[in-house]
Amino acid sequence: MGWIAFFALAAVVLLSALAVWRKWVAPWKDARELADAVVAQRPPRKFLISGNSSARRVGLVLEELMDRRGELEKRVRESESSVETVLGAMLEGLAVVDERRHVRLMNREFRRIFGVADHAAGGTLLELIHNAAVDRLAGEAIRSRDPQTGSIELPRDAGDRLELEVSAVPFDGNSTEMKGAVILFRDVSHFQKVETMRRDFVANVSHELRTPLSILRGYLETLLDDPDQPPGELRRILEIMERHSKRLNALVEDVLSLARLESPGIELNRAEVNLPELLHGIMRDWEKRFAKKQLKSHLNFPGNLPRLLADETRLQELIYNLLDNAVKYSKPGGTVSLRAELAGDSVRISVADQGLGIPPGDLPRIFERFYRADKSRSSELRGTGLGLSIVKHIAQLHGGTVVAESELGKGTTISVVLPVS
Repeated sequence: MGWIAFFALAAVVLLSALAVWRKWVAPWKDARELADAVVAQRPPRKFLISGNSSARRVGLVLEELMDRRGELEKRVRESESSVETVLGAMLEGLAVVDERRHVRLMNREFRRIFGVADHAAGGTLLELIHNAAVDRLAGEAIRSRDPQTGSIELPRDAGDRLELEVSAVPFDGNSTEMKGAVILFRDVSHFQKVETMRRDFVANVSHELRTPLSILRGYLETLLDDPDQPPGELRRILEIMERHSKRLNALVEDVLSLARLESPGIELNRAEVNLPELLHGIMRDWEKRFAKKQLKSHLNFPGNLPRLLADETRLQELIYNLLDNAVKYSKPGGTVSLRAELAGDSVRISVADQGLGIPPGDLPRIFERFYRADKSRSSELRGTGLGLSIVKHIAQLHGGTVVAESELGKGTTISVVLPVS
């Protein structure tokens, strides 16, 4: 009997221990594992805890926390994605720096401008861009709590320079716990080039107008001081005045033509152009100019030239300017050639002379406004310096291109390639 009582008591103890384990120990062990999984951000084996109502409620709370954290993380990811999309679409470089000028955020354009690698996570502003002026600008914006602006230049390949407008806008504890500044880098190189071109254009036009006007005024003063000039001298003065008045008129016409070609709303009056007929007519118009300088002319084109879809008036202006340059720089007794030929789906129109030629260093710049390859001859040859610039603009408006080939002492060939349609 004693043994039976002992085993019965042992069984009761074991069953009681098992019940205690299942009700009080195992549920809290599961709860601890569940809490560890939530903290470690890994999926738990289960959320439902059995055996203890308190532990079960803890499990349900942890499950709710896990769901809320997942929703918050999703929102954060979406917000970060939106921010990255906006920053990536910006044309300006952007960097966010803290009070100690450590970079907390930068966009793709900032990385491109300053050559910051994609894997570079941060560092100080000075370490990343190596520009003390920007670092001082950011520091002053943070210190004074006022926006600061400035400009910097960065060297680029082939001797070019990148001009940047820099703006530093501070932010402080009113909206966020972190103090610092947002720095924007705007590329203004194009605007600076346009402004330089504008200033050069105005200066060149003023110079080109001043010379003939000064000559006209001088001779007018001569006539006013002594109106009884000998007939021969009077004729010479009037011829000079007429020549310079024509030069003034040509300059004004070229400036107006170039202004019209560069205006944003210009439209071409396109129609089918009979190119052989147009070329024959142009060469007839220029017979007197050729004869006056004792030049021979040559026109050449194949019989299968297609009709060209173009603005005939502008096309004629283009060829006139090319012939004017050829005649101007040709020596007496030389030949001026006008040629048209097929070039794939395009037509190439070329004007060649046997004149002075253009130095290789000047050849890429001859289509710039007022650029003259031979400065010493500019006053003698009396060109406006705008003809080839007009040619380039007319070619580009037709979707074409213009190129120049030249050899010193042997002559120059300028070719315009225009699409047939």
